[in-house]
Amino acid sequence: MMRTQTTRREIPLGGRVIAPLLLGIAAWFFWAYGHPHHLHYQEQLQLFLYTADYWQERIAHPGGLAEYIAEYLTQFYYDSRLGAVAIAVCLALLQPLVALTLRGSVNRLALYPLSLLPSLGLWIFLCDENGMLCYPVAWLLVMGGYGIYHGLGNHRGLRRICLLVIIPLLYAVAGGAVLLLVLLAIIREMRTEESVGRRLAMGGGLLLWGLLGPLASPYIFQYPLKALLWGVNYYRFPGIYPFTLFLPVGLALLPALLAGVRYPIKRQVMSLFVGLLIVGGGGAWILSKQINAAKEELMTYDYLTRMQQWERIIRHAERQTPRTPYAVTCLNLALANSGQLGERMFHFFQNGTEGLIPSFQRDHLLPLAPSEVFYHLGMINTAQRYTFEAMEAIPDFKKSSRAYMRLAETNLINGQYRIATRYLKSLQQTRYYREWASEQLQWIAEGHDISEHPIYGAIARRRFHEDFLFSEQEVDMMLGKLLQSQPNNRMAFEYLLAYTLQRKDLESFMRYYPLGKEMGYRQIPRSYQEALIYVWTQQQPNFNNLPWSISREVIEGVSQFARIYTSRSDAQELLRPQFEKTFWYYLLFRK
Repeated sequence: MMRTQTTRREIPLGGRVIAPLLLGIAAWFFWAYGHPHHLHYQEQLQLFLYTADYWQERIAHPGGLAEYIAEYLTQFYYDSRLGAVAIAVCLALLQPLVALTLRGSVNRLALYPLSLLPSLGLWIFLCDENGMLCYPVAWLLVMGGYGIYHGLGNHRGLRRICLLVIIPLLYAVAGGAVLLLVLLAIIREMRTEESVGRRLAMGGGLLLWGLLGPLASPYIFQYPLKALLWGVNYYRFPGIYPFTLFLPVGLALLPALLAGVRYPIKRQVMSLFVGLLIVGGGGAWILSKQINAAKEELMTYDYLTRMQQWERIIRHAERQTPRTPYAVTCLNLALANSGQLGERMFHFFQNGTEGLIPSFQRDHLLPLAPSEVFYHLGMINTAQRYTFEAMEAIPDFKKSSRAYMRLAETNLINGQYRIATRYLKSLQQTRYYREWASEQLQWIAEGHDISEHPIYGAIARRRFHEDFLFSEQEVDMMLGKLLQSQPNNRMAFEYLLAYTLQRKDLESFMRYYPLGKEMGYRQIPRSYQEALIYVWTQQQPNFNNLPWSISREVIEGVSQFARIYTSRSDAQELLRPQFEKTFWYYLLFRK
């Protein structure tokens, strides 16, 4: 009778397959289509090399194998749909391993939904842009070790010998995550002992054995004890251990603790379905709260800028205007590269010159947007400096595939072929940059001049050819000097005028505006018309004898704007619906 009852409580084979399968599919859609640029952001902050030296460097500390495997998988984030597979497989494989902790429980069927919780905890951890894939990989290695230990069944002596061997081994390959196995083993082994004294002795002995590796490691490896205990490369910022790092551990211990409850739950099938609904619905709600909209916007614009997908950036901004300075910088660059900066810059939110060419900030991401601007303008040395500083500021001291590619390009454009070759040879040892690097090395080997390059030749012709000191406090002067050295650099001209307009410096705008006479404009861009007509209205009583070709729409618009602005105390609210996307509104109402 008892055998029949126990059999009914076993999880059907279909259920053991469907649960991880649905979990993996949900995770894949979440990352591949919901947040693909989160993966692109991760990929660009490492440089995985297919070399023996790189392998030796990565495995030279506890958890090194987990880190190496994770970085190997992270390189596939370059293609978000392929990279999402890596995350989905990790989370899906973990669930049945956690379910092993429920073996032997009279309530196994009812408690089965709890085996999904650790995967959801790791999913939440990965929503943090600084959470590394190394942590889920370490979990898989540790729980795989638990599966070996658990597979020894009731052979208590063999199980404990296994623990003596497998705990230090897993610490070497997975790092501090091995403490999860120690805690799970303590729960199981203490449950098999009858007396309180033997339970305490067993628990204390296993805990001491588990801590022996981390406690001894500082004498061997150049890492602080805290890092060796909680994981060297689980989180991007060394020395920081967020709550989400420990959350999955608590969620994994929960089913193991409840498995020891001997009182049977009635209606286990109903409990199973209710549990799955609660875990699934609750997990979806919690995950929706983990996403930081501002950071996701930044990652989206960063990726599209990196890939030079200018039209996609503009379409994205048309659906929802960007608000962060980084995103605005990327949008303005897209407008400039598509010839629309002068025409449409005030059609979108502008936050002053920090959204045009931001000042330098010591960070591993924020300098990349102004670096892109300087690169496309032709300020190659400044672009190179910003890129190098961003790479050196990566918190976990890794190199950057994106930075390596840009540094190879800037040195190539500057004619520094020897330095460019160093970066290119490293990129030849990667998966996704190998072909591009080989093409550039072949071009160098053929002895071409940079002016002949089909892509970089045009940028090389726009760059400075004289040395001078770059000043962040005088960006307009730097742009003016660039335009002076390259009078046909239309992008430099548009950035110069945009800089004066966004700084609300109409005197400088009027001084620089005539420089665009030979730029080939068919008509005066809209924002320039609005600035010119505003200056005119401050000096003249009517529109007679206008020296510029201002459209009738702009003339009528400024008249209506001026009438409301001068006659109504609530002019800002009244003018917003019709004139928010004009230079006049920016000039008078934007702080």
